[in-house]
Amino acid sequence: MKSHPLADSAHTPTDAAVANEPTQSHDELPNRLLTALDVAKYVGCHEETVRRAYLRGLLVSQRFGARGRRFRRADVLDWIRRGAPTQVS
Repeated sequence: MKSHPLADSAHTPTDAAVANEPTQSHDELPNRLLTALDVAKYVGCHEETVRRAYLRGLLVSQRFGARGRRFRRADVLDWIRRGAPTQVS
C-alpha cells in the first residue's frame, strides 16, 4: 500500500516555511468566482446585503448549480465603485 505524500514528515511544511508564504492582500480579490460570503468579507458588509444587491439587480451574479450564485471579480469591483455599502476597517 502506498502512503499519502502529505503524510510523510519530510513533506510537512515547517512553521518557518508557512510564515514565509505570501499572504493574500486585503486590497485584491482573488481572480476566481466568488461566493456571497467572499464578497461580504471583502466589502465589509453582511452576506445578506450581497444577496439583496443581486436580487435588486445592483450586483451581477451568475447561476451556480440549482440554487447557488457566484460573482465575478470585475462585477464586485464595479458594484463597489458605484457605491456598495462598505465599512471602514
